[in-house]
Amino acid sequence: MKRFGILLLLTFSCCLSNAADRKPNFVVFLVDDLGWGDLGCYGSTFHETPHLDRLAAEGMKFTQAYSACTVCSPSRAAIMTGRYPGRLHLTDWITGHKRPNPKLQIPDWKMKMDHALTTLPEALKEAGYRTEFVGKWHLMPIGAEDFDQHYPDRHGFDINIGGREWGQPKGPGKYFSPFGMPNLDDGKQGDFLTDRLTDEAVKFIEQSKDNPFLLYFSYYTVHGPIMTKPELLEKYQAKATGFENTRNERVHPAYAGMIESLDDSVGQVLAKLDTLGLSKDTVVIFTADNGGTSQQSSGGLRGQKALAYEGGTREPLLAKWPGHIPAGSSSDVPAIGIDLYPTMLELAGLPAKPKAHLDGVSLAKILTSEADAVSRDALYWHYPHYHRTPPYGAVRKGDWKLIEFFEDNRLELYDLKNDPAESENMATAKPDLTAALHTNLKQWRTDVKAQMPTPNPDYDPNFVARKKSRRRNSNRPISTPLGEVSATSAQDGNPPAAALDGKQGTRWAASDGSVPQSWQLKFSEPKELKGVRIHWKNNTWYNHTVELSLNGKKWKKVGELNDSKTIKRPTVHEFSEPARYLRVTVTKLGSGWATFTELEPLFE
Repeated sequence: MKRFGILLLLTFSCCLSNAADRKPNFVVFLVDDLGWGDLGCYGSTFHETPHLDRLAAEGMKFTQAYSACTVCSPSRAAIMTGRYPGRLHLTDWITGHKRPNPKLQIPDWKMKMDHALTTLPEALKEAGYRTEFVGKWHLMPIGAEDFDQHYPDRHGFDINIGGREWGQPKGPGKYFSPFGMPNLDDGKQGDFLTDRLTDEAVKFIEQSKDNPFLLYFSYYTVHGPIMTKPELLEKYQAKATGFENTRNERVHPAYAGMIESLDDSVGQVLAKLDTLGLSKDTVVIFTADNGGTSQQSSGGLRGQKALAYEGGTREPLLAKWPGHIPAGSSSDVPAIGIDLYPTMLELAGLPAKPKAHLDGVSLAKILTSEADAVSRDALYWHYPHYHRTPPYGAVRKGDWKLIEFFEDNRLELYDLKNDPAESENMATAKPDLTAALHTNLKQWRTDVKAQMPTPNPDYDPNFVARKKSRRRNSNRPISTPLGEVSATSAQDGNPPAAALDGKQGTRWAASDGSVPQSWQLKFSEPKELKGVRIHWKNNTWYNHTVELSLNGKKWKKVGELNDSKTIKRPTVHEFSEPARYLRVTVTKLGSGWATFTELEPLFE
C-alpha cells in the first residue's frame, strides 16, 4: 500500500510538472486596415465591440503601438521576420502603384520573403508547435516563376486556410460565398467570409488542444470592398439616424457591420478557448497591419492608411494571458509589429533568435509588468514609394517624430506628447533636434542597407496627367499600331489597348467579375495568323475561346480551353488561318475578373 501511495504521488507530481512545462499557445489576430480609433476600447462610440473591449479589460492595452509600414505587405512581412521592411527590401504592397511621370524612380524592391529567413511560425515549429494560417496573406511574388513557393505553408505554417496573393477578397462573391480561396469551402449561398474563416480557426483549436499551437488569424476584413451582412447593415443604418458624432468618428453603416462581425469572430475564438479550458494556457494578441482608410478611423490622429502621419501607422495592440499579463493594465511604451516575434519566443520560454528577428525587441517584461521600458533607441519607417504620399522616411525617438520627404528633402518635426495630432511642424523652431534626428535616420538607412529612390532622368515638370475617364463598360474601339481594339467592358485605367502595348506591367481587365467577357482586335487588313499567346494577369484558371473572322459576322473557333481548372500562364493556341478579326472570350474563371497583360497574335 505504501508503495502504491508513492507511485500515485510520483504520477501526480509528473502530471503537475508536465502541465507546468507546457508551452503557452498563441492566438494572433491581425486585422486589415483597422484604424486606431475604430474600437470601443480605443474611444469609438458608434462601433460596437464588446468582445474586444473585454479582451482589453482582461489584459494589456498599448496606447502607442505601430505597424512597421503604412501599407500591408511590408507590415505583414515585418511581423513574420522581426525585421524592418527597409532591411527586407520588401517596402510596398505587392505589386504597388505605378505613377506616371514620377520625380523619383522607386528602387527595385522585393515582392517576397526569402526562404533563407527563419520566420516566426518556423521558429515555433522547431519548438514543437502546430501552426495554422487563416485569412489574408498577400506575400506572394505575383507573376514570378517561384510564385507557388510562397504560400503560407511554405513559410512555416502547417495549414493554410484562405491565404493567397490577394490583398482583398476577389472571389465571385467577394465577402459572400463563393470565396475562391485555398482550402476554404464556399459553404452555402449567403455565407460571410469572416464567419467561414472563424469556423476554420475554431476547428483548428479543437484539433490542436492537446499540444502547443499557433493560430495566426489574419482577417481580410475590414479592407474593402465594404460589405456586411444585411441585418447588420440595417442595424447601423438605424443607429446612424440621429447619432451625435461629437468625436468625428467614422459613421458608415456597412463598415460598422464589418467591425461587429470582426468582434463577433474574436468572441467566438475566445469562447472556444474558454470552453476547452485553454484560456489560462493561451497568449492572445490583437493588432492591425496599417491605419484605417479614413481619417475618421484614426481617433483624432492625423492621416490614414498610406500617409506618413500617425493615422497611417498607429495601431490598436491588445494582449492577454491570465495569470501573467495583469488584467486592466495599459502601456504607453512605443511598440511595433517587428516586436511580436521576440516577444512570443520569450513568453514561450524559448531562446531568442537575434540573427533572425534582427530589429524586434521583446515586450515580454512590459507585458508581465517586470519592466516599464525597453532597450531601444528609436523606431524607424522607410517607404521609398508613391501612394497617397510621396516617398518618405521617418524616425520616432522619445516623444519626437521626424519625417523626411525624399522628393524635396522637406523635414517635419512633431512633439507627439503635446501634439499627438501632428498639427505644428517644429522643424524650424528646433533646428538642432531636427538635425540630430535626421542624422539618426540617415545612419539607420545605411545600417540596414535600405534602398532609396533615385532621380528620374525622364521627369517632366510640365507634365499634366490625363484625367481618367469616368465612363465604364465602354466598348468603343481604340486605335493601336496593330489595329482597333475593343472589349465588352473595361476597368478605368485598364483599357483593352493595354494588352497590346508590349508591357507586362499593364493590362486589360473587364469591369467586373461577370462572364462571358470578350476582347477583340480588328486588323487594318486581313493577315495570315499562325496562333495566339495570351499572358493572363491573375493566378487563376480561365476557360476561354479564340475565334477568327474575315468580316466580323461569320466567326470560326480556332482554339478553346473549356471545362478545365488548369492554371496556364501563358496560354498558347496554334493555328493557320487568314483573318481580319481576332476575338478572345472568357467564359468561366476561377476567381477575380477576365484580365490579361499581353495578347500576342503570331504571324507568318
